Amino acid sequence: MVMAPQPGSRSSFLYPMPVRSDFDVRRVNELLEPHWKLNRSAVNADTDILARYLAEQLGARVIEAKSGEVCLNWTMPSHWHVRKGQLRRLDGTVLCDFADNPLYLWTHSVGFRGTVSREDLLANHVQTDPSRPDEFLYYYRNGYKPAVRQWGFSLPYRLVETLTDPQYEVEIDADLDTDGTLKVVDAFLPGELPDTVFIMAHTCHPALVSDGIGCIAVANELFHQLKARPWRRYSYRFLYGPEYFAAAAYLAKAEPETIANLKFGIYLDMLTTHEPIGFQRSVRGNSRIDHVAHNVFSSHRPLLIDRPSRALWGNDEMFYDGPGFDIPTIGLGRLMHREYHYNTDDLTHVNHYHVQESLWILGRIVEVLETDYVPERRFDGPLYLSRYPDLQAKVPALATSAGSHRLLMLTDGRSSCQDLAQTLGLDFFQVRQFFDELCVLGLAERRERQPKPVDQGTDEALLSHLGGH
Repeated sequence: MVMAPQPGSRSSFLYPMPVRSDFDVRRVNELLEPHWKLNRSAVNADTDILARYLAEQLGARVIEAKSGEVCLNWTMPSHWHVRKGQLRRLDGTVLCDFADNPLYLWTHSVGFRGTVSREDLLANHVQTDPSRPDEFLYYYRNGYKPAVRQWGFSLPYRLVETLTDPQYEVEIDADLDTDGTLKVVDAFLPGELPDTVFIMAHTCHPALVSDGIGCIAVANELFHQLKARPWRRYSYRFLYGPEYFAAAAYLAKAEPETIANLKFGIYLDMLTTHEPIGFQRSVRGNSRIDHVAHNVFSSHRPLLIDRPSRALWGNDEMFYDGPGFDIPTIGLGRLMHREYHYNTDDLTHVNHYHVQESLWILGRIVEVLETDYVPERRFDGPLYLSRYPDLQAKVPALATSAGSHRLLMLTDGRSSCQDLAQTLGLDFFQVRQFFDELCVLGLAERRERQPKPVDQGTDEALLSHLGGH
């Protein structure tokens, strides 16, 4: 099992995670263990294995874009097929082998077989990091440079220090062609509203866990929790594909009505590590999904990590929340971890507690969207609190003369619990519980909150964020 709790793991959440949970460790392991070490470049037979698995598990469709095809203004990457990749001494001693870890080979390395000098090898075909001598890094840049035709290895510096022979043998059996297709997994859960919240994570990044596939594991648990609900207010899409290119392909190829229904997005990144969790805002920064995420984080954690757009992690949100689409999309992730883009981002660094914590905070954001409503007051005058001791016991923070008075003054039959919580700087869940209790007492009634144009944010905030006037 790869998800054993680690000593010292603890949460600073003000709301404790539930003791009983739908979090399925077995299901998480069944995703991670057989798939994390595949050679998951953007267009690749190994990435296709993961896409097929996800489609089968979620009952999802797969949208495809051919290698070399232009989607929006992005060219889909070449299909990369690797059969072998070894660096050897002339006596046949294998120094590194792609079969042991795909990170040994630069992404999109072309085929080469022959003998090279030590000087040529080290100067032109090796990446290493002397500051981390026992690790080797993920060299991915050529995956974004379609015209580049290079080969190379990523090696630990301790191994590089032993390369004192005058010559070495290289055998890379690999192709770059346009025979494959980029695949985007699209799992849909319909709700009462066509308005859709989409959750994204990427399928690429070979032999890395937190950077991509670990986030899919978190998102899949939310998918199963939402699927089990007898009723959903919003519709939900779970979109998984290679970083950047999947967004370009999906926005170019999905049905116009499907794209038009996308109202809010959440991109997931680095959620399985030991670092503190936080969020980055949409480009406008003041959409409904921004306000909800801020409320959940500020009321759940003493340490609030609230970053502007692309200031935590930058990924596919720049397509959805970008020119021509303008869909408010936030990012949910943890701060930079030591293993980022190194071979040590492996299963041993998956933190069970923080995987569940990531799911918990993501689920709380969704719970606000699903359970928010407009309370309608059914009495006038101040609330006679002494008549309602249960209210004071259940919601002590709000069941005071000052707390209830300012809240009830703004209860106008138009503002929802989240709207009121945002205006007054209160915890949504306490506000909702306060009105839930008033509804039980017959002092209030609930009405569904309908989507509003302002939910998408304002242009004034956009101009301010982009440095305009």
